[in-house]
Amino acid sequence: MPEPTPLKPVYLIVGNDRPKVRRAVQRLRRRVVAESGSDINVAAFEVESANTGAALRAVLDAADTPGFALGTRLLLVFNAHHFKVKERKELLAYLRDPMPGTCLALEGEKWGRDDALYKAVDKMGDVLSFDLPKRYEMAGWVRERAAARRLPMSAAVARHLLDVCGEDPGHSDRLEREIEKLALYCRGAEATADDVDAVCAPDDEARIFDLMDAVGHRDRTRAFALLESIFASGDPRDDANRIFFSLLRHMRQLEAAWQLGASDQGTAAKQLGVHPFTAKKLLDQRRNYDQRRFDKAYRALAVAEPGLRGRAPATLETAAGVNHGDRLVVELALARLLS
Repeated sequence: MPEPTPLKPVYLIVGNDRPKVRRAVQRLRRRVVAESGSDINVAAFEVESANTGAALRAVLDAADTPGFALGTRLLLVFNAHHFKVKERKELLAYLRDPMPGTCLALEGEKWGRDDALYKAVDKMGDVLSFDLPKRYEMAGWVRERAAARRLPMSAAVARHLLDVCGEDPGHSDRLEREIEKLALYCRGAEATADDVDAVCAPDDEARIFDLMDAVGHRDRTRAFALLESIFASGDPRDDANRIFFSLLRHMRQLEAAWQLGASDQGTAAKQLGVHPFTAKKLLDQRRNYDQRRFDKAYRALAVAEPGLRGRAPATLETAAGVNHGDRLVVELALARLLS
């Protein structure tokens, strides 16, 4: 078996794909531990934005101190992107003559390629960059992560998983967990949309969008089923006020689309200030409304608003932190809106 390539004196592990960044840090740490037989050669430092100077002093003091155990020493510096220009220059000075047998690993969320420290690490060490894809690239990212867990998945199923779990790149940690659950469930078989529905937990943000679509189509049964599932999720962010203002915003967007008259998707998107996909849905849903129904919807929401205004987070009407009085107000507003 060939000998592993010697560790370089410095690494920069950076990116907003936090699961991949963490895995890269863990791989580096495991290698050092495996070579020395213990974690005595690993030291970790946290850089806080309010006290970067103290963190730098601790890192440089450790770097200038020879190790006493066999094997490479690893100095892990988390949130190194907080270091200011002056402090990065001091790190550059250290890298001109690094301590033999010491590996400095800088972890951060973002780092400019034109930064002098980035260029120095790229020249004498290694830059490991892990950035999340754009939203339109997320289906490919899901398939890539599924393949890493030996889970075959078509593009259509990856798209369905995003529809269920949400497609925000910032929620990649959650998507990773859902893909892991799906891989365990499928046991090597190709994932289907039914598998996703059976295993993956719906994203509350996606359910709120689905609720707005159900209201737009005036589908009472689906709207109340979705409202119940949102309230049952237990997420404190999904309080009645959030649902109320989502309903109010959707009705205003829907009325604005209704007032456009004959309009194509692209023109509507520009005039409404929304994504073309959202414009397409609004143009489709506006056929279910007329001025009488918009007036009824606004009256229902106007009646509900005083019932939601000014309540404390916890009152005698709450149980386990949930204000059931507010929920009833929203349920009644939805019933009146769709009557």
